[in-house]
Amino acid sequence: MNPMKSILLVDDETIICREFERTLQGFGFRVATAQTVEAALKLTRKTRFDVILPEFNIRSEQSAQPRTGNGLQLVHRLRESNIKSPVLMYTAMEREFYETASLDAGADDFIPKATSIPCLVARLRAHIRRSEQDLPKVPAPRAAKKCL
Repeated sequence: MNPMKSILLVDDETIICREFERTLQGFGFRVATAQTVEAALKLTRKTRFDVILPEFNIRSEQSAQPRTGNGLQLVHRLRESNIKSPVLMYTAMEREFYETASLDAGADDFIPKATSIPCLVARLRAHIRRSEQDLPKVPAPRAAKKCL
């Protein structure tokens, strides 16, 4: 049996975040949420997530701009912290500029919120499979030999 895969959803739109969390849970994911850059970083220091889904425009407690582009700041900081989990920018921003900026910041993918849920879930699973292939293999414990 496969353990539930974990997702960190980073979005400061509370109602949207709550509904999306329920949707992902319905597909068998364990979902944690954060509403600021700092809250997301704190969670990633404590827990390894299979996928991180930040919104492009999220709140930061330390930014002069309350929301604009702070998702990019989060991606940079995750990569600087050597977080290896796939980071998929999941955003309402749909122009090429946002996609290019996200990928250049270190995101593994850019998914517009207009993407259908089945397509999003398939992409999440594909990134998780790829990430698991890249993880170092831990040898299974050997069975103890019986002495006769």
